[in-house]
Amino acid sequence: MNCPHCSAAISSGQGACLACGFSAGAIRAYLGSDWVRLERITDVSNRLNLRDTRHIEVVLDEFERRFPQCFMAAYVGVLPETLTLRDLGFWLINHGAFHTHQLTRRNDFAIVMLVDPLREEVALTLGYALEQILPEPVLTKILGELRSPLKRGQIAQSIELACTRIDRELRRLGRREKPRAERAPSMVGDASDLGLQSLRPGTAPTRPASNPLIPRAH
Repeated sequence: MNCPHCSAAISSGQGACLACGFSAGAIRAYLGSDWVRLERITDVSNRLNLRDTRHIEVVLDEFERRFPQCFMAAYVGVLPETLTLRDLGFWLINHGAFHTHQLTRRNDFAIVMLVDPLREEVALTLGYALEQILPEPVLTKILGELRSPLKRGQIAQSIELACTRIDRELRRLGRREKPRAERAPSMVGDASDLGLQSLRPGTAPTRPASNPLIPRAH
């Protein structure tokens, strides 16, 4: 697997990234350890109109119909300088309670697309069960196709294009694989500052004095 912050290779039992110091504990100290509610389309920047949102919902419905185990969600928001889209994506995979049609779907099979319209940046974060199926080079290629529409401010089109490309890749892999038998601001205070509501109100994390995601140089 790769570090969510810097993309360096890390082993599954490794506590922190040796390249940048990122760890699950650091991001939890930053954003909290509570689960937060999210719709499949969470637009805290108000860049999507109602027509766009409804169209994307239809696209996501069709994706879930073709791949019942999986679901895709999108988060659109302007992040503070101290937080990257990949950081937030990792945290949402582990702490996001996504409102899908089937609540039994696990985040292990989630695909979370994150868009910062101010930075004109986009990221894709996968649940653990999909990391081997959609490796980093595949995601990099898809993200490259999203740059042009995103720079034109076409956020809805970017989300639809990402879903279409992931759909195509999964179907291509499905045809190739043989069927197998099933086996048994400058600093964010907490997740509420990003438009995310905790499932356990009143348990906000302590504000760090500096960016806790990257260790200070000594």
